[in-house]
Amino acid sequence: DQQAFFGEVSFDITDQFELTLGARWYDIEVDLEGSANASFCNGFQSDANAYGTDISDLYNGDGAVTFHGSCNTANHITYTDPNTPGIPASVAAALLAPDAARTDGVITRVTGTWRPTDTTLFYGTYSEGFRPGLLNRPGGAAGPGGYTVPFALDTDDVTNYEFGWKTELFDNTLRFNGSAFYVEIERLQTTIFDPSIVNLFFSDNAANAEIRGVESDFIWAPAEMEGLTVTGAVSILDTEITEVLIPTNDVLVGSDLAFAPSFQANLRARYEWQLDNGWTAHVMPQIIHSADSVSDVVEINKATIDGYTMASFSTGVTTDQWRVELFVDNLTDERAQMANNFVYDRERVTVSRPRTWGVRVGVDF
Repeated sequence: DQQAFFGEVSFDITDQFELTLGARWYDIEVDLEGSANASFCNGFQSDANAYGTDISDLYNGDGAVTFHGSCNTANHITYTDPNTPGIPASVAAALLAPDAARTDGVITRVTGTWRPTDTTLFYGTYSEGFRPGLLNRPGGAAGPGGYTVPFALDTDDVTNYEFGWKTELFDNTLRFNGSAFYVEIERLQTTIFDPSIVNLFFSDNAANAEIRGVESDFIWAPAEMEGLTVTGAVSILDTEITEVLIPTNDVLVGSDLAFAPSFQANLRARYEWQLDNGWTAHVMPQIIHSADSVSDVVEINKATIDGYTMASFSTGVTTDQWRVELFVDNLTDERAQMANNFVYDRERVTVSRPRTWGVRVGVDF
């Protein structure tokens, strides 16, 4: 259940400077219902919900939890006092479970924009963000080092400091945009699979982290070469786990954040020219590059995503009505790793499509 109220207001301080203020109030509640149990005790009878977790019972907030340690429902015991003699430790812990993961608060954004000329704009932004908390299916499971899987997670919060620019230069033949930013992440929510704790996935506010980066893109249409357009973009990232909040070795200080290559770039050129029959022809090569990255911040679930360089090419002709294009994607037949995960100790790699060529035909009517 989510409730929110948000808005923003802008002020023209001068003819060149604008200030924008924004805020969002939120109130969020996340609950779980259902059951996680085995195939025992439900093959030839009504489901006894035994040898598992009755999630609806665990997170209903009534101050009572039933122990389902038997196929005979008459032997199920409901506990209300964690100090009851003989109470299973997991049940005693479950009596402390909340009925929902709740969070509320206010996040803000402040942006100042300066337009020194008609073709240049600079801005600075302070902004906040968050992800709601959630509940864990195996909440209360005890692991080594005194660690216990939390029943409920807190939000993870992001604070962003950004400076950027938007420009059109050299008589509007070059558009050059970009930004530099610093991001603080507090209580990073991370999904963990660690059989030394419990043989199920669970989540926790595992770490604090920082991100430093620069991104930019450009479009260049040189006046001395009519028909040529060159576009490109670059991203440089430096990410780091700065503090570990869980008493295990699943996350390590100094490691990179997941899916955050230190360098990415792409470059594309398109040249068009007129044919004698009135058609417009074009050629368009493109190249993209990505550095290595990792698939997770959890050490035992982490896999390396190899960097790659891929090229493509297309050429064709167009009229006001028809379009015909010959294309080749992944020109060098690179097996680029686009994604990777290491779930249940099995690595799963998603690779790019192999070299693919074909003809595209389109018509407007």
